[in-house]
Amino acid sequence: MSEAKKIYIADDETNIRAGIKTFLTSAGYSVEDFENGDLLLEAFAEKPADLVVLDVMMPGSNGFVVCKELRKKSHVPIIMLTARDSDLDYATGLDLGSDDYLVKPFSPMALVMRIKAIFRRMELDKQTYAELDLLTGLSDKISGINQIESKLAESGNQSLHSLMMLDIDSLSGINNKLGRQAGDKVLLSIAEILTGLFDKGDTICRFGGDEFLVFSTDITSVEFAASMAQQICAADKTSSATVSIGLACYPTHGNSYSQLLSCTLAALSVSKEHGGNGYNLYV
Repeated sequence: MSEAKKIYIADDETNIRAGIKTFLTSAGYSVEDFENGDLLLEAFAEKPADLVVLDVMMPGSNGFVVCKELRKKSHVPIIMLTARDSDLDYATGLDLGSDDYLVKPFSPMALVMRIKAIFRRMELDKQTYAELDLLTGLSDKISGINQIESKLAESGNQSLHSLMMLDIDSLSGINNKLGRQAGDKVLLSIAEILTGLFDKGDTICRFGGDEFLVFSTDITSVEFAASMAQQICAADKTSSATVSIGLACYPTHGNSYSQLLSCTLAALSVSKEHGGNGYNLYV
């Protein structure tokens, strides 16, 4: 028997919150409710939910703020609730990443049916809800790691793969000096370079705020991996940003993701110590 889907509700109106919780619990969901968005964010950070229901107007962090914060780290489905039948509220919620929208007063059964529809779509088309980085469209950290570990599990010792970590040398400086939009353009530029250089079968993910991870399978040689790192360093001519790269290879430097990542990070550290704008192969 599968575990019940967990749903978090944030609404400052006690009666509405209690009514929703009663209905969703009766429908077979595990439900936790919160009187404001800040409490929900704290709970989500400790243990994520499968779906979130947010009231737009709440004291402290309102529904729009909470939705934006959740979207920085999760693709969890979000349904927004509002007392105003406003096109602006609707557009704002969708723009921030909400999946659906209900205007108060509403039938609790309507909410249950919408939740069921969202979960059904997720099961029928998991690729639509693939774990992607919202800015670049690349795989996010979690899905990237899962892909790499899956490929490593299928590899024999005769295979040769490479793992490289890219770190943008001056992204924080660009954000501070020119604004976050300029920083986002740099990130998009790096993502475009990577997708243009590597094969579709390779794994490219945004690993952190200014970091990318690339796992190339069945490469011809270590020298080939090094040449790819050189091409990345030389490719971005559209901005003042440069990248540092750490490189490690399977099975020479490790047979598991954790071993390869450790070597890659050590190589990246050396590249950074040498002033950035270059790559270093783990030795």
